[in-house]
Amino acid sequence: MTERHIIHSETLSNGCTIKVKAEILRDGSLGMFIGVYRPDGSVIVEDNHPSPHLLDMEAALDWAIEKAKTIGNSQRTL
Repeated sequence: MTERHIIHSETLSNGCTIKVKAEILRDGSLGMFIGVYRPDGSVIVEDNHPSPHLLDMEAALDWAIEKAKTIGNSQRTL
């Protein structure tokens, strides 16, 4: 079975970047990653185990993108 994945990267208006990955693992479970970074590349959050319960891969990705944007947009980057 081939792993299926979707990756989303975006730079927010304050310069923070987000990276989100959702993938179906070989055992059929959902693997997730949420990364939020300051404009200089330093880590704000890296979460390898967020838990969007009972969502399919696309819905979980949307959930994780919104979570990452909320974290990133709350940062003061000046």
